[in-house]
Amino acid sequence: MEAVMGELKKQGFTEVFLWVLEENNIARRFYEKYGFKCSYDYLDDNIGGKNLRGVRYVYQFH
Repeated sequence: MEAVMGELKKQGFTEVFLWVLEENNIARRFYEKYGFKCSYDYLDDNIGGKNLRGVRYVYQFH
């Protein structure tokens, strides 16, 4: 993660975002550990007949 984030910063990105399934607490804690913040933007989808909700996480480079 540190290598990827370092490369994105080197390329001039000021912000990165990703979507995580709302119920995936392990992934959410992982991204929070690296400084991503929950934006409380949601994306509802249906995959294979199952309703899923994603939540957007954002990282701002300093």
